[in-house]
Amino acid sequence: MKSESNRAFKNNVRKNISDNHMLQKDYAKSIGITTRQLAHLLQDNNISLAKLDDFAERAGLDPWELIRPPESK
Repeated sequence: MKSESNRAFKNNVRKNISDNHMLQKDYAKSIGITTRQLAHLLQDNNISLAKLDDFAERAGLDPWELIRPPESK
């Protein structure tokens, strides 16, 4: 089952990519991961806190911003 936090994470990452006017492959490269790793994160239904923290740090974002639902922003 997909949690609300995981759904928000995926949507917020996709929004961040779009807001930066980048393709997924360019975004992945800019934060130091492979396109495959990014794709896996966007498909994973159970991202760990360690992966969330690592991704947020690489992207220069607060982890809370990645899992906060859009209606609470």
